[in-house]
Amino acid sequence: MNIFPVFQTILYTISTALLCPVVIMLILLSLWLIIYAGGFLAEWVKRRQFRFNSLVSDSLEIIQREGGLPAEIVKNLPLHIGNYTKELADIVRDNRSFQEERVENLIQKKEYSLVKEVDKIRLVVRIGPSLGLMGTLIPMGTGLAGLAQGNMAQLSSSLILAFTTTVVGLALGITAHFFSVVRQQWVTEDMRHIELITEAMTKNSDQ
Repeated sequence: MNIFPVFQTILYTISTALLCPVVIMLILLSLWLIIYAGGFLAEWVKRRQFRFNSLVSDSLEIIQREGGLPAEIVKNLPLHIGNYTKELADIVRDNRSFQEERVENLIQKKEYSLVKEVDKIRLVVRIGPSLGLMGTLIPMGTGLAGLAQGNMAQLSSSLILAFTTTVVGLALGITAHFFSVVRQQWVTEDMRHIELITEAMTKNSDQ
């Protein structure tokens, strides 16, 4: 008894059943990336507008003296850096034992949260083209089955869906890769500012 056709039928059924989830995932990822692009663009405009590359380094003495960020600096920095500064100020004022370790833990937590945001968009770089490839191959099987039966309409419909999912998947990957590269640059820049702020605010407590 030849059981290979049975296995072939099972695999074909599984593959066909995956088409709908793949298409839905591509649509959801596209919508999510459009929403993400809105927030990304807003942050990019703010960073380009204020250009705060040397803002923190030029104000280290003020930060050290006041034990926090002045208001004119806070409004130019990303919100998460301001929140970090508040948490750091609480640790410095608390003046408990193991202060250095607690500060280091806070820095690592902040770095982890920033890297996690980058990893989130990097995931789309991988998933988008993979789903696009799946959305290409699955309809091709259905289209070839229709071609074997002389159903050209089914073949045409399958090819349209296959090529469309390929384009969408590649577009998701390219766009997400661009966002991830820029976001990684922002993370590096933000961590530099965080380290400068930390050094300035903890210098008094070290003396």
